[in-house]
Formats: sequence, structure tokens, C-alpha cells
Amino acid sequence: MYTCYNCDGAVSKDFVRVFGDEQGRVDGCPNCELRAGPVDRAAEPS
Repeated sequence: MYTCYNCDGAVSKDFVRVFGDEQGRVDGCPNCELRAGPVDRAAEPS
């Protein structure tokens, strides 16, 4: 089973093939993105 290096969430072999590095390491996954929550870009100074 393949897992995300950041959150230990399960990822598929195809996900690792597409988004992983040369060692098969994935530093982020859809599970990480869901946990991050929405980002309020309007609050950033321009």
C-alpha cells in the first residue's frame, strides 16, 4: 500500500506514478488538501 509522506493517507499506485518523485514519495494528497481548508486570498495585502 502506498501512503502520503505528509499525512500517511492512502494513495493509489497511479497517484504515486503521476505525482510522486523518483523514489515514489508523495508529499501531498487529496486528503491533505481537504484538511487544509479554504484559503482566504482577500485577506492578503496586495
